[in-house]
Amino acid sequence: MSDLAKIEEIFHAALELAPAAREEFVRNACGNDLESRREVESLISNYDSAGDFMETPPEDIAADFFANETHINLAGKEISQYRILSQIGRGGMGEVYLAEDTELGRKVALKLLPLQFSSDPERKSRFEQEARAVSALNHPNIITIHRIEKSDQFNFIATEYIEGITLKERIAEGNLSWQEAVGIGVQIANALESAHSVEIIHRDIKPANIMIRQDGIVKVLDFGLAKLAKHGGDSAEFETREHTAPNGVMGTINYMSPEQALGERVDFRTDIFSFGVVLYEMLSGVKPFDGASDAAIYNATINHSPTPLSELNKEIPLALDRIVFHAIEKNRDGRYQTISELRRDLQEFKEDPNSDLFAKKFATKQKSNFAKFAISTIALVLLASFVYLLFLNSSTNQAAESKNFTYTQLTSQKGEELFPNLSPDGKSFLYSSRESGNWDVYLQKLGETKAVNLTQTSAFDDMQGVFSPDGKQIAFRSERDGGGIFLMSLNGESVKRLSEFGFTPSWSPDGSELVVSTDNVIENVRGYFGELWVINALTGTRRLITKVDGDSPNWSPNGHRIAFSGMSENSNIDIKTVSAQGGEPVPLMDDDYVDKNPFWSIDGKLLYFFSDRGGNMNLWRVAIDEKTGRVLGTPQPQTLPANDTNFGGNSYDGKSFIYNQNVKYSNLFKADFDSKRETIEKNAVEITRGSKIVTNPNVSDDNKLIAFDSFGDKQEDIFVADSDGGNIKQLTNDIEKDRTPRFSPDGKRIAFFTDTTGKFEGWMINRDGGEKTLVARTSADNFAQLPLWSSDGKRLLFNMSEGFPIIYDPNKNADEQSPQEIKPDSNAPTSFFAWSWSNDQQKLAGTVWNEAQNSTNVAIFDLTSRKFEKLTDFGTRPFWLADNRRLIFLNRDKLYLFDSKTKRMKEIFSAEPYLLQSFTLSKDNRTIYYTIQKNESDIWLANSPQ
Repeated sequence: MSDLAKIEEIFHAALELAPAAREEFVRNACGNDLESRREVESLISNYDSAGDFMETPPEDIAADFFANETHINLAGKEISQYRILSQIGRGGMGEVYLAEDTELGRKVALKLLPLQFSSDPERKSRFEQEARAVSALNHPNIITIHRIEKSDQFNFIATEYIEGITLKERIAEGNLSWQEAVGIGVQIANALESAHSVEIIHRDIKPANIMIRQDGIVKVLDFGLAKLAKHGGDSAEFETREHTAPNGVMGTINYMSPEQALGERVDFRTDIFSFGVVLYEMLSGVKPFDGASDAAIYNATINHSPTPLSELNKEIPLALDRIVFHAIEKNRDGRYQTISELRRDLQEFKEDPNSDLFAKKFATKQKSNFAKFAISTIALVLLASFVYLLFLNSSTNQAAESKNFTYTQLTSQKGEELFPNLSPDGKSFLYSSRESGNWDVYLQKLGETKAVNLTQTSAFDDMQGVFSPDGKQIAFRSERDGGGIFLMSLNGESVKRLSEFGFTPSWSPDGSELVVSTDNVIENVRGYFGELWVINALTGTRRLITKVDGDSPNWSPNGHRIAFSGMSENSNIDIKTVSAQGGEPVPLMDDDYVDKNPFWSIDGKLLYFFSDRGGNMNLWRVAIDEKTGRVLGTPQPQTLPANDTNFGGNSYDGKSFIYNQNVKYSNLFKADFDSKRETIEKNAVEITRGSKIVTNPNVSDDNKLIAFDSFGDKQEDIFVADSDGGNIKQLTNDIEKDRTPRFSPDGKRIAFFTDTTGKFEGWMINRDGGEKTLVARTSADNFAQLPLWSSDGKRLLFNMSEGFPIIYDPNKNADEQSPQEIKPDSNAPTSFFAWSWSNDQQKLAGTVWNEAQNSTNVAIFDLTSRKFEKLTDFGTRPFWLADNRRLIFLNRDKLYLFDSKTKRMKEIFSAEPYLLQSFTLSKDNRTIYYTIQKNESDIWLANSPQ
């Protein structure tokens, strides 16, 4: 098969062109690659045919086209009273067919929930939600629902069949006059007015969801994101985030309102904003809020104003310009408050474009707004005076004290740019990227787009660069010469090794020392429990600061304390501070949120950190006493225009700060494995897709079912699906962290660990769900982790956070257990984490910590002799093959095969540049399942006007 990335790139580019220009573009772009050309043309054909009912994002179409092996061609078949004629659309939420209603003798469109998702609660709920929403409406400008039915095999909606084109296609054709645009706009407003009148908010108004019939009648489609509003206060509102998709903003980002993009509660005014965006695009031919990446589009939506329409097209009347800009006002209180008001203005303008009523109307609005502003200003001045007197000694000169920021995207390469760091003079910045193939430290000047690779001569990973306070040196982590902390000049020269260990360095204010962690944090994934050490920048002498788990340290500006993030007793990642001289760390907060990667304000009176306490990982701050670490208030949001951020830092003058924005998703892949040739075939199929995190897969012995968890998601649960990804069933649905499911050999039960009791313990649940049973009771200071079954199903092992695994009886509950501790011989390491139990039940394969190398080593433990054998100097997650001799293990996004007899090792798979998280093998060793996390991350700068 041709390169999928190339096909997707050409496909997406072609969609931006008018339909008539696509054929020539695809022919030129593909050249002699006829296979790619055929696949792109097929994707476009599939896309176009879907357009006359509902539009699915291109990436979903591409994924379905390449990955969905369960598609059934229903042409010629009958469902209920409908005879299927042909397929006219296909996407992630359903398949659409042209059908004949044999009872009424008319053409209809049937939207069917795909077979493989018929038992998926989320997709089924979304499908039924759309049906209920549309069936509640009866309006000439809204698609008509005929019936909602369930047959033996299908859930489906029968609707009117619309012959025409989408508004997206009409805009692409060009030559859309403002008169025609206003006429279309009035009809769209009529449809929304009808929907809002019965408490339905669409939430996904965009040109692709609007059809224009051949007779000019406009139809609004796709209420898949619509939701019935809840009454409360003056207007109805609801949460923009679905419970089934944590951290996922629903809608299409080019048309989202600012409040929807930020994940805030939205009301009917979100549709008004989206409709205003559609009006702007119809009148100008361009999207008002656009960019090279999702993050850039979010930033434009939240912070930037588009070019006035009258400047883009001199023929557009000023009154129409004002109507559109009043609809896309970023502050919803300054926007049209009802769609009825907007519809009336459009209708009046359509009837008399030259009327001076609009000039008077908007002038009146401006006067009214000015009066409100004057009153508000007086109130704010009084309030500010009170606050000033109350908090006279609080920080007043911080960039993050003000929300009047401008946001600038500094990098836009494919892949990730992490660990941003501003220079002391604020004129340049450092970041880490794998653009060259391995991690390197890059230097880029503000205002320029070209970066200099400072470590390009190194064949090893180099990252986490930070400027010294005087701006003359850069400290960074490198894997060269066995790894450690290194120093170099600003041009990448004069490299010298400072220590043989350490990650995420942070300079002391006077530049004489650096604090480092022994734990690496990269790509949002933590490594192992780390210590904090301070290293002298001249001599390399070091002193231990704390043994409490810590990473991402940041030295306070007056040198008193070091802030860091690390694992807390309740297994959350939290912020702590510790004296720069060492001592007992002081926790910042004690709650269930993830707080990490702190940095200080320039006067040390505020501590900034990234937290999911607002729903997404975003920036927060809290007042703090730098000398004692005592918190002086409650955390306050410093909301950035992003859905996921995780690294950042202040400038030395406090007028700006730098951060990175992330887009990430993790899904499950399936591929053939040839154990004789020791190869993984290049036929991988992505069997899960979407915004949920998918990790830690485990396949049943009969290879019919696969279990996985959502580790790292807002809500961590256990799921079971068919081994092809179909029939996904959520087994747990609670606030507890349910992790690492493992099937019993008979496939009837699943062992996992969870913090249901407030600490991680071993539990069991039937594969069909039901009540979970406590099997392994543990203590708060030594809790249960990954379970493993013996091949006969009579023993169940749970790893422990410290020491060695413990074996339990899977047929007894926790109160009946007599745990069997694994007792190695006297030459054993201090701890061992088992990842796989051999089929002959004689050996465990796992990892031991090598403190000298600051890494894990693959080792095996013989249960009979009680002896360990070290196999490798690196790697994790070793998995036994059926021959009880060879193993596959993971290291740095690659899989290796190791023969424990001959000690032969070979690389068999690489996921680079993506993150290979986890994997599992089928019992017969013919199929491998693995999870890939794909990350995109760019560096952004926030500037304060002060």
